[in-house]
Amino acid sequence: MFYRELVLTLANGFLGPEGDPRDPLTTPLHADLRGLAPTYIQVGDDETLLDECRGLAERLRVAGVEARCEVFDGQQDTFQMAAGKAPEADLAIRTLAVWARPQLGLTNVETAAVST
Repeated sequence: MFYRELVLTLANGFLGPEGDPRDPLTTPLHADLRGLAPTYIQVGDDETLLDECRGLAERLRVAGVEARCEVFDGQQDTFQMAAGKAPEADLAIRTLAVWARPQLGLTNVETAAVST
């Protein structure tokens, strides 16, 4: 699990000594979000960056971007990687697919399978 201190350490390593954590090229939380494609965010309620995910979704909406932030109870960072082994991960993948299909102009699973 990521803890805030670890995330900050990793971010500082990425930024380097001259880096600015508020640079819009560093994080979308400080970028101009107008014109972005519809965005779907999944986050666990035990995720270190839960507040940042919610904040990003709100900033996207304010910028006129369709945004959905779905919070999954009892889940942590990258819980979706347990797909096929954890029902919560399977639900997250199915939920993403339900959201993405109309965004991509797909109407059902058969259409998605034929289109690939």
